[in-house]
Amino acid sequence: MSTILAIDDKEDNLVAITALLKTLMPDCRVITASSGPEGMGKAEAERPDVIILDVKMPGMDGFEACRRLKARESTRHIPIILLTAIRTDVESRIQGLEIGADAFLTKPIDESELVAQVNVMLRIKHAEDLLRMEKVVLEELVLERTRSLAESELKLKKERDLLKSLEDASPAYYVALEPGGKVLSMNRSLLEALGLSARDIRGMDYVTSFVAEQDREIVRKMFRELVPGRTAVHEYALRPGKNEEIFAEWHTRALYRDDSSIDFFFSVGLDVTERKRLEKTIINANEKERHRISQELHERLGKYLTGVAFKGEILRLKMKDRLADESREMEDVVAMVHAAIDQTRELARDMCPVDMGSGGLRSALEDFRVEMEQTTGKNCLLQWDEGMEIENDLVASNLFYIIKEAVDNAVRHGNAENIIISIGEQAGVVTLRIDDDGGGMKDAPDAIEGLGLRVIRYRAWIIGAAIEITKSMGGGVSIVCSLSGAYTGGPEIAERAKKSLPPGKEGSARVFIIDGSPVVRQGLTQIIGGSEGFQVCGEAKNSDEAVRYIARTSPDLVLIDIALEGMGGDLIKALKSRYTSLEILALADVEDAVYAERSLRAGASGYVMKHEAPEKLLQAARTVLSGRQYLSDRLKEELLMKLSRDNPGAGAGVEGLSNREFEIFQLIGKGMSNRNIAEKMNISVKTVENYRERIKAKLNMENSPQLVQFAVQWMINKSG
Repeated sequence: MSTILAIDDKEDNLVAITALLKTLMPDCRVITASSGPEGMGKAEAERPDVIILDVKMPGMDGFEACRRLKARESTRHIPIILLTAIRTDVESRIQGLEIGADAFLTKPIDESELVAQVNVMLRIKHAEDLLRMEKVVLEELVLERTRSLAESELKLKKERDLLKSLEDASPAYYVALEPGGKVLSMNRSLLEALGLSARDIRGMDYVTSFVAEQDREIVRKMFRELVPGRTAVHEYALRPGKNEEIFAEWHTRALYRDDSSIDFFFSVGLDVTERKRLEKTIINANEKERHRISQELHERLGKYLTGVAFKGEILRLKMKDRLADESREMEDVVAMVHAAIDQTRELARDMCPVDMGSGGLRSALEDFRVEMEQTTGKNCLLQWDEGMEIENDLVASNLFYIIKEAVDNAVRHGNAENIIISIGEQAGVVTLRIDDDGGGMKDAPDAIEGLGLRVIRYRAWIIGAAIEITKSMGGGVSIVCSLSGAYTGGPEIAERAKKSLPPGKEGSARVFIIDGSPVVRQGLTQIIGGSEGFQVCGEAKNSDEAVRYIARTSPDLVLIDIALEGMGGDLIKALKSRYTSLEILALADVEDAVYAERSLRAGASGYVMKHEAPEKLLQAARTVLSGRQYLSDRLKEELLMKLSRDNPGAGAGVEGLSNREFEIFQLIGKGMSNRNIAEKMNISVKTVENYRERIKAKLNMENSPQLVQFAVQWMINKSG
């Protein structure tokens, strides 16, 4: 129910207004006051919804009463209608509205107008009440939010202060990295250990700038294979400039954005440098002590027992005629001494299997290979790079134990039938590789915590070698251990590498060969290496080996088989982006403009057939090294014709495919299913399906059968 306050000094007027309102607005409540002060008191007490105020009243007129009502906080929001029979001029109306009146009516009152104005004022009052309520609620909400925000900021400040104190006081190392491997920040402990400032390190590549060379591939692999929600734990060393290595046990996690992309990597490192130094010192001392005891057993005890056996044999001969029974017993004693000699030598060999004075590691491995074949019935092949020597006892011993552990694992756990051990040296880097054809590993190598693999990794760390353990594509396990010549026999390794070059090769162009076929590599090596002005500085059978060895051999020219398994043009592009001055010559089995154009686009400077005459191949190499491009005359003509055609044929669409799309297109043309392609390229089936849709769109194919038919025919045409 609405309440209306009528203020007038005339009682008759109040009665008339009350009667009118109750008649026309039966739901309203009417209260009256006969003066300005009385009306103000009732307005304060009753808080009416509308006030009808007469202008002319003795003492306090309506204007003054209106001004005071609008000045009070408690009544200012109440609508006021002024009534007058005398002051009807415009100035009076303006005065009334300026002091806060909401309406101005003249007497005699028009009943419908009064009721209409009252209703308008009621609506205004109701709307203003709602707005005030909303304002109050909003103010309370803002106050509450402000209070919560202040509390949160205080809590956040405390947490920041706590983290800052923890960072300053903690001996642990903290490093945050961008997804691409650039350094975002490091804590004070790590900066002090590296001898750098925060300004120095920001934006530097973490792995290249700080991680020790032998651990870089392991660290890169760890970042690539981080599992969401899991912490990877690895031990690796940082080598800042010329400072000593810092060893730490690193706990690394990937932090993700809302869209599931990686925001940054965060690693916490616990310094284990002193522990590692002590371990290496103790291990070195143990190895030396084992060597000493082995020599003592072999030299002193073995010789002493040999002397005892010799004396015993003489005594047996003296007793033979006079004391037959005692002579036979003495014969048994001599036999036992000889058995003791054999056991002593066997024990000495077990304690120090690599006798540097008896052919070194190669001899020990040959003995091990023969013994393994005899005891297990398995086949073991040893491939040793002629002219290579490992002159460091500690390195030789640990390499032997790495091989022994790897072979034992392959036979016992992988049930391998054939094992190949190969050791070679290239550009001062010794590479040990053990391959088997066993059952392989069920889990990823890094997820296996078996004692055998831990021993292998640990012994590799002792000699400063990089170790890589992978599952072979055809089954079995491949273990590759690489270490620089500084660990294998001193600086004379590098000098021997120089001396091993044919006379006159010192200033020749350095050529690196990448091809999946060992026969092709051997043939190219003979052609290139036997020609004046060239020397072959290295070779690789796949892209992984290429990336690893090219960084160490610094070639001037790289020959790349464009059909290299799983590569496409990606390796060419990767090498050119990393080594801008490196010249690349693409090798192919077919002379085709599509492949040639894609090779040149990727960054190659030339395209030549493998079956070309040696003179042609050497001409192509010299052309590319001189800074010019090399193509056969037929390919040049075909490419020019292609560029001049206004309406390219069906093949033009194929040429528009990206390297990855083109690679998948070729596999489709070979009749492979989505699952086969996914397994071959190590991607998901869904990714293959997405690529197929893109290829169909670029080639304007309506469905998959049409794409398959076109791809198969395209491959047949190219191979023909």
